[in-house]
Amino acid sequence: MARWNNADRTPLARLRANAGFSAEKAAPLLGTIMMTLYRYEKGISELPLSVAEKMASLYAVPFDEIRLAARQTKKKNEVKQ
Repeated sequence: MARWNNADRTPLARLRANAGFSAEKAAPLLGTIMMTLYRYEKGISELPLSVAEKMASLYAVPFDEIRLAARQTKKKNEVKQ
């Protein structure tokens, strides 16, 4: 499995990694599957409020930090398209 440099990750993925979670471990704790978490982290799918709240709790960061990371991720994805 490839290891990503933290700088190469999207803001949401960086928050997860900084909290010490792999996508495989975080997805079920967030009540989702890995593919859906991937889509949130890439800005492909809209991050639901309930999942954002779980992320904030699991990653031990303020909810506003999750919201900001989600916006930055979405904006980064829109620029690529």
